[in-house]
Amino acid sequence: MDVQQLELHDAELLSVTMNAQRGTVEVQLAYYADTQSRERVIGTLRFSGVRRFNQLVDLDQLRNHARSGNVSDWVTGESPGISLIFLARGLIEVAAGSVEMVPS
Repeated sequence: MDVQQLELHDAELLSVTMNAQRGTVEVQLAYYADTQSRERVIGTLRFSGVRRFNQLVDLDQLRNHARSGNVSDWVTGESPGISLIFLARGLIEVAAGSVEMVPS
């Protein structure tokens, strides 16, 4: 799947895992495969060659907005290697060599 075409608006953030030794970050999401989908599918954004990773999250807000979708936007590729996941009162920023969506 081409991550440039991935639409994560109204997705639900499920988990975030970082491995400092391997330089990886995994963000598991329940998202709509396309704009016509009525049910979310589970997938993992897998970042490799991570140089920088920041996250600021309000767990109460994530839980409160989970059903309707706690991800408001996903921006990747505007700045080379930088991905931004905008959340309900939060943000995840990853600077990585590569990113792929792995279906679950």
